[in-house]
This record gives sequence, C-alpha cells and structure tokens, in this order.
Amino acid sequence: MNTLGIRPEVRSLSVSGCVPFLRVNDVRAGWQNKPVSELIMIKGVRGYSWLYWSDGSKQIMAYTIKHYADQLSETEFVRVHQNYVINQKFVRKTQLTHRGPMLRLACGTEIIVSRRRWALVKKTFQHLFSVAE
Repeated sequence: MNTLGIRPEVRSLSVSGCVPFLRVNDVRAGWQNKPVSELIMIKGVRGYSWLYWSDGSKQIMAYTIKHYADQLSETEFVRVHQNYVINQKFVRKTQLTHRGPMLRLACGTEIIVSRRRWALVKKTFQHLFSVAE
C-alpha cells in the first residue's frame, strides 16, 4: 500500500495508474464523466463523498472516500485527513495554527491536516510554508 492506501492491483487497472475522468451523477444532467484535473477535493461523510469542482459545483456520491482515493493519482492528490483528499495543484498556502497544521485551497477552504499525515504533507508542500520551524 502507498500513502493514499491504494492497493497495487487497483492501480494497475488503468494505463497511467489513475483515471483521467470520474463518473458522477448530476441531478439535472444525469451521469457524466468529469475530468479529475478539475476536482479540488473530496470530503468523506460517513458512507458518502462530497466532490468539490473548480467551477464551484459540488456533488454528493454514494461511495466512500476510499473508493475515490483508489482511483486517483498520488502524484496529484494527497489524503491529508481521514475525511479529506485534496488536489495538490489547488493548495495555495500551508501554515501552522493553534488548531494544528492547515492548508488553504484556491477556493478559500481551510483544511486541518491530521497529525499522522503531517510528515507527508509537510514534505509535499514544503515550498508553501508561511511559518519557519
């Protein structure tokens, strides 16, 4: 297993190790394939996942966050918390706060990083630190 918890046999199902599109159900438009590159983050809530897109839309899907983490590239996405997987290209700022390490995304959302995953996140986003340690 790797840092996202992806099993090697799952990654080998696609040519590049990840999927270029996610199949999502839009209430108005029905099932669509949306590009993974436009996905900002995934927020897991119990057995459901909220997918947040760069156009400002969000969708709830009846799959766990692990289901999506298994399909995403670990070079583009990082699991920063039990409930969050984020797209690295949308991270704008990393800082240490009284609540713990935090990431600020391009959409303005602030996400607390879990203590267990802090070492990986710190290494990944070292160029974005606003506080010297």
